[in-house]
Amino acid sequence: MRRRGTAAAAVAVAVFTTTAGCGLVGDSESATAPASSPDPVVPYTRETAAGEITSLALAGGLPAGDMAMSGLPKGGWRNCVAPWTTEAPAAGAADAFEATVMRLRQHDWEIVSSHAEKDITYRTLAKRGWKIYARYYAMEGFGPDRIVSLTAVEDGCALPERIRGDYEDPA
Repeated sequence: MRRRGTAAAAVAVAVFTTTAGCGLVGDSESATAPASSPDPVVPYTRETAAGEITSLALAGGLPAGDMAMSGLPKGGWRNCVAPWTTEAPAAGAADAFEATVMRLRQHDWEIVSSHAEKDITYRTLAKRGWKIYARYYAMEGFGPDRIVSLTAVEDGCALPERIRGDYEDPA
């Protein structure tokens, strides 16, 4: 008889241990503890913005762009700006610009503003403390190409007065 009681107790302990380990039974602390995120939050940097702009612009059909900052004022503001400019054939430039904006939106960039003035289309998108000032210049008379620029600027970046107007929305 004694063996039967010991065996039953052993089975009960094994069942309780197994169900507790599977989360079927447990204490209230483990039931309310938040699950930790498997992916750490990676900072969004100038390099991240530049890489994203480049890859999504190419995927949108724009030709390779220029990220140079030559001719612009020196200073720490360069660490919080990622410029990108290209010249695209006029025949498909507007469609490639809109396709690039669509791809940015598919990668969590939200449109903050969108409008056109004369020969310039403006789109401003925001994500993780950054804004992209997307511009399509449809001006004729400058050859067979159109200019497209996508410039990422970190929120709070102290832009020099001389270039502030090039990046911010005129409206």
